Amino acid sequence: MKNLKKVLALLLASLLAFSCLATPAFAASKVDPGSSAGDKLKSYFYMVADKLVSFLVSVFNRVIPGIEKNWPKLSDIKPSEDFYPGENHFESEVAAGAEWSAGYSSASLIKDLEFKDGVYRFNGKKVNMAGSLEPVKGRQPTEIADDQQVCTYALSDGTSGTVVHAVIDGYGIASGDVLKIRNRLAAFAKENNIISINISVLHQHSCIDILGMGAPLVPALLINPFLTIIGGDLSDYTGGKTAEFMENLYDTVAMTVTEAVSSMEKGTLYYGSADISEYVYDKRDPQVFDSEIHRFRFDPYDEDKNEIWICEAGIHATGVGISGTVISADYPYYFRKSVKENTGADAVYIQGAELALTVNYENVDYEGDDRFERVAAAGSALAKKVSAIDNDVALDPVLNIAVENVYIEETNEILELAVREGLVSSVIAKTKPGEYTLVTELGYMELGNKVGVVIVPGEIAPELVWGGVISGDKTWKGESWNYPSFAETANVQKLLCFGLANDQIGYILADNDFRSMFTENEEINASSRKAGSTLAEAFSSLVERVR
Repeated sequence: MKNLKKVLALLLASLLAFSCLATPAFAASKVDPGSSAGDKLKSYFYMVADKLVSFLVSVFNRVIPGIEKNWPKLSDIKPSEDFYPGENHFESEVAAGAEWSAGYSSASLIKDLEFKDGVYRFNGKKVNMAGSLEPVKGRQPTEIADDQQVCTYALSDGTSGTVVHAVIDGYGIASGDVLKIRNRLAAFAKENNIISINISVLHQHSCIDILGMGAPLVPALLINPFLTIIGGDLSDYTGGKTAEFMENLYDTVAMTVTEAVSSMEKGTLYYGSADISEYVYDKRDPQVFDSEIHRFRFDPYDEDKNEIWICEAGIHATGVGISGTVISADYPYYFRKSVKENTGADAVYIQGAELALTVNYENVDYEGDDRFERVAAAGSALAKKVSAIDNDVALDPVLNIAVENVYIEETNEILELAVREGLVSSVIAKTKPGEYTLVTELGYMELGNKVGVVIVPGEIAPELVWGGVISGDKTWKGESWNYPSFAETANVQKLLCFGLANDQIGYILADNDFRSMFTENEEINASSRKAGSTLAEAFSSLVERVR
């Protein structure tokens, strides 16, 4: 019986690795079920293939031990002491004595890497590259092109407490790791009236792995179950993350938060935007995306202090590639660098609703085919756009923010396996045997009673935020979508999206627009088929509660 289980485990590990690695190749096979009977037949075929793979992996999840024995029941879940809910009610009037203040800090996450035996290591330990699943060995960095950083801002209206937001160059960060960073800041936050701590990433595929999905897959699926059986330490598990590097990340991010808060100056906050549609390519229908780059510009009263630019746009950072061994923060690094060199401002770049959006390099002015030259050119082009914004509007000093825990039914067996085997530090609760719920966060912030920001724990489809979800007759199953867009719910002059914030639950699609992991890249990296509707309902509830 034991030998049979070993054979089954090896077989399923091989099938899983094949399905994960083969998916990008199949993803070029676009299927529009509404165009012909043949395409509709293909869609049925792919849906059956999905079910087969899900079944095989579900067997693996039932046969192989995992760390879920330590997960609480959903009924026992309570908000963590490191959860920051923000405010219970949004103020609409400028309070007496209200005045904007802001601070900034940044730091390198890789300055202590050492080159040894042909690869870069941290404290002598191997680190892995993020960006794609690896079958056996993982990928270790062999070169450094620029810098993997964290950039942090602190913002306050002087009356309601301080909001901080650390933005990391990285593929993703799970909620469990966010809670560890907040825990390091607990005393400081209490002393400084910090009401919200947000940690997000920019989703570069060419950085050191801080999510865990850069793990050597087959060894992880063979070694980690054994460690689970004998009660091994999670730090000994085979994964994409390196424990020592993560500890350094926690400390470094926390340090930038303390520095940003400690450096806060009073000033004026402006909002403006610029059209960047020429630089955005959407590879997935419906063709909906935010065509602007947005900027909150903080102008300190002290002329000797730098301006702080908080900028957001939704475009994947994949210009360097997804399977290399060169560390690069892609175009966001060069965006920040260009802003600093040309304006003197300290820039924080935030990833927006980026589902299937990439840089349209056909409209980026660069020569040759060097991928680092092209991402540098893209960053500079976006910086030039944001630097030329001429529609700045001063915002009243009114800052509101609220965050809620959201519970999402987990339906992706592959990602469930990654969490069960200790690769990703998601917060999970058990609903009933074999069924699990993601415990994540959704936030909403308003600035100056004019601009709203939905704070989302993954890579959300833009049409969920601004409207335009595909109609039922064009979906694979003929299902409709009956939820208002986040913009309709927020009902503000302008709604922005801060994505990949406080968790990475993967792609967030409209429930009715789920296709196949064999025809689209998004489906295999979506934790739940119900994430879209769950977040839409949660956002409506949150907005109704605070107004």
